[in-house]
Amino acid sequence: MGLMVSLVWMMLISVAFANVPTIAVEELRPGMTGYGKTVFQGTKIETFDVEVLGVTGSETGGYSILIRASGDNLRKNGGISQGMSGSPVYIDGRLAGAVAYGQAFSDPNYCFLTPINQMLDMLQEPDPRPSVFEGLAAKSTPLMVSGFTEDGLHHLNENLKPFGLTSYAVPTGADALSGVGLEPGSSVGVSLVRGDMNIGAIGTVTWVGDDGHILAFGHPFMQHGKSDYFMTNAYIYAAVPNIQSAFKVGSLGDTLGRITEDRLSGVAGKLGENAKIIPMYVSVTDMDRGLHQSTNVQLVTDEDLVPTLVDGVAYNAVSLAKDRKGGGTSRIRFTVTAQGEKEGPIRLRRENMFYSSKDIGKITNFELNIALDMLMNNRFDTVKIFDVNVDVETSAQCEVAELVSASFPNQPVVQGGDLPIRLTFKPYRAKEFTRTIHFKVPDKQKPGPMNLIVRSGNATQWLQNALNRRNQQNAGDEQMAGSMANAQREFKDFLSDFNTMDANNEIVVDLAQNLDSVEAKDGDAQSFASGVSTLLKGSPNKQKYTMDFIISGETGITVQVKKR
Repeated sequence: MGLMVSLVWMMLISVAFANVPTIAVEELRPGMTGYGKTVFQGTKIETFDVEVLGVTGSETGGYSILIRASGDNLRKNGGISQGMSGSPVYIDGRLAGAVAYGQAFSDPNYCFLTPINQMLDMLQEPDPRPSVFEGLAAKSTPLMVSGFTEDGLHHLNENLKPFGLTSYAVPTGADALSGVGLEPGSSVGVSLVRGDMNIGAIGTVTWVGDDGHILAFGHPFMQHGKSDYFMTNAYIYAAVPNIQSAFKVGSLGDTLGRITEDRLSGVAGKLGENAKIIPMYVSVTDMDRGLHQSTNVQLVTDEDLVPTLVDGVAYNAVSLAKDRKGGGTSRIRFTVTAQGEKEGPIRLRRENMFYSSKDIGKITNFELNIALDMLMNNRFDTVKIFDVNVDVETSAQCEVAELVSASFPNQPVVQGGDLPIRLTFKPYRAKEFTRTIHFKVPDKQKPGPMNLIVRSGNATQWLQNALNRRNQQNAGDEQMAGSMANAQREFKDFLSDFNTMDANNEIVVDLAQNLDSVEAKDGDAQSFASGVSTLLKGSPNKQKYTMDFIISGETGITVQVKKR
């Protein structure tokens, strides 16, 4: 009875979705033979031989089909390779499933198939069944990237580790892809970034429906469920043999549709549909050589991936423009426009300077990363990003100066009056120089001594120094950042604080505050966080002065104030 139901169900599925005959797992027997379809080079679809070795699993938990593949094409290309995921396998002329999983370090001619009926489920209700392939190694989908430097690729891979992804550099897309469509056995790309730089994975199309729906991969890409990725054609340069697994090297081509599902059984998409995009523009100027370079890309809108993709593109753009390794100074200006479902229009705008003796590209993106993470991963609101615009100036020079001292006229100043402060700076490997700023004394400042803190806009450094002077235990950067985040009560507080943060190239003058405010009361972390937030924001009388160099250090002065 169960077999008859399954056979009838499979016949209905076949008629409903495409004129492609399918074979149910209940019909498969060891020794049955057939063939698979895939691309070994270019865009030409070729075949390889297949023998069924067995079927494992159950209707509840899902099935898997063990096969042994053979043939001249497979032998020349090192067996079943990464990139063959999704290759359709036909038994007795009917579609049985897609190449999906293998055992690590096993014979590369053996693999498991994902049954086609489980893949077709993605076009209906999401399949709630657990993966029958637990403990097996997917014929993985490494990311192919183009337009990246060696440093840019290394940085991207470091950030992709939490997602279990690895990227490899490939040439820019081939002209031979123009006009190439998708059919069972075609190479297909799941693209995350397109434009002057490209990032995406390559697999194989399993099935194409009469209405333009496609199934591919045979296993998850990232298993994000409902998805919105670019679907492209792809060009295969070669399948390179490897000790662990053969490896298809290819590049992404033209966008032909969008991927809408990313689940245990594979990915599904629709030809002719457009994925939502985030346009990103990066302009970088190498000040030492007077060279300018710009980058235009479009990103997918996946909340988890956007911060990593933005960081990867921005870092690589700087790496391309400066064309050197090592440290230096950078000035970054960026704007992110977005829309919150609750918050409404959002605009994050930031300008700052950074210095690093090792990797200026990485630290340049520090606040950009914070901005994107705050928008995508906040707990308050769902945010749609409209665009990201970044402008960077970079130099190999160390444009940092230490604040050595602050002096003022030796005479009282009146309430609401002007206080000239002479600042002395000691730059890196250069002579001291001075700058004069003017601080407006608060109108209601009490007569008598007025204690001022004069510091760099690097608030984290200043706060840490202040707390250390009180012999308090350093809570650590991560705990400090978390505490400040927890102190915020509304999303708009995050946004406002970010836009008004002090910059590294600013001098900040403010009334000296009582550091006792950062002491946790009875172990209350919330009171500690509130105190930290108050110190960083400063008093209503805080005044900032922008310089054309990065500032380190801080000092204090005491001025006598008299009535007006």
